[in-house]
Amino acid sequence: MNDDNSRQYYDDEIDLRQLFKSLKARSRLIFGFTGIVTLLAIGYVLSLPTPPLQYKVEASFLKPSESSVFQINQYSALTRAINKANTADTAESVFKSFLTNVNSQVLQKQVFIDGGYIDKLQKEGAVLKDVDDYITEFTKLISITKDSDEAGVELPHILSTVSFYSDVVSEFLNEVVTAADNKTITSIINLAQLKIANRLNEITSERQLLLTKTKADRLSQIKRIKEEDAQKLREIKDRIESARIQAKTERMNQIVILTNAAQLAATLGITKNNLNQFGEGSTQTNFNIAIQSGTNIPDWYLYGETALLEMITLLQNRVNDDPYIPELAVLHNQINKINNNNLLKTLEQRLDDSPFTTQIIKLDVEAIDLKSINLNPDTTSINAIQLYQPATSQIIPTKNNNLFIIALAFIGSFILIILLIFLMNAFKEEDITSIQKGK
Repeated sequence: MNDDNSRQYYDDEIDLRQLFKSLKARSRLIFGFTGIVTLLAIGYVLSLPTPPLQYKVEASFLKPSESSVFQINQYSALTRAINKANTADTAESVFKSFLTNVNSQVLQKQVFIDGGYIDKLQKEGAVLKDVDDYITEFTKLISITKDSDEAGVELPHILSTVSFYSDVVSEFLNEVVTAADNKTITSIINLAQLKIANRLNEITSERQLLLTKTKADRLSQIKRIKEEDAQKLREIKDRIESARIQAKTERMNQIVILTNAAQLAATLGITKNNLNQFGEGSTQTNFNIAIQSGTNIPDWYLYGETALLEMITLLQNRVNDDPYIPELAVLHNQINKINNNNLLKTLEQRLDDSPFTTQIIKLDVEAIDLKSINLNPDTTSINAIQLYQPATSQIIPTKNNNLFIIALAFIGSFILIILLIFLMNAFKEEDITSIQKGK
């Protein structure tokens, strides 16, 4: 048993010695094959073109300044009053609109086309592509990042991309930032202008409606005044007619009274008047009728038959009683005032009702204020951002795999040739064994 173990150990020792001897015998093959493969790898690496430098381009910006926000709010103050809004534009709201615009591929595409960046890229050696391919390549890597603000310190937002053409891309990012800034401010101004235009249209409509209503009220007032005046005229005419009838009745009654008095005077033989008997200081009485102090003197005695008949004739021949009606003068004066109603004439001759309507005056004042707003303000002093740093580029370090390729070729070729030698030795031992068995 011990002999077998010692013999196996001896055989293994002989095999290892034999293996090292075979490797040593073929050392030229090993080093030659490994060297050739390594040289080929070195040649391959040296033949590879130098990779172009790749750049990271970044532009950074902060929220707009307080002065810009103040000017924006000052410009849109009246438009907020139009909408009854109490909220003002803030740096956050303006900046949020800017971020939306700067990240818009539509805006980036427009900047790319308007800036002629196809020609600029071709001058830098870029491969000729379709416009959409250029734009996709330019915009797909653009991103906006921002680190968390430190205590009391606001950190900027960063607009970045990666490209082989640092100068062109830097210019492009700067123009995108500028275009987004201008678009944000222009959008705010255009929105304010639209609100102002809409409100002016509303004011025009409201003013027209108020004018129509005011005119209708004025015409209604004119009609009401005319009806009231017509009613007054009818009442006055009725009073005039009543006064005339009363005066005629009184005249006819007076004729009857005087006729009776004349007949009585004729019967008593009093033909002439006795007015001379009532002179001052007279105390004589030569008639049979006693006249007490304070009593009315009868007409038949006072005037006599002749005067009474004459008075009757005058009353009978009177054509118009108007001069003997004192009330008619007052009534005719009232008719004249009604026919010359100054308020009615003023209302009928009025051409513009707007000065007499408070709501229209307020609307006119509001329209004047809105029109006084500068609809084309100087936007150069208003910005949606503060540019922290314009676009700058820095080289992105590239990984060099040349040494890795050479090392991989060296190790791989060395292992491969060793394996081949092992195979060769194995086949050789099989051949020797088969020959020995054949003997």
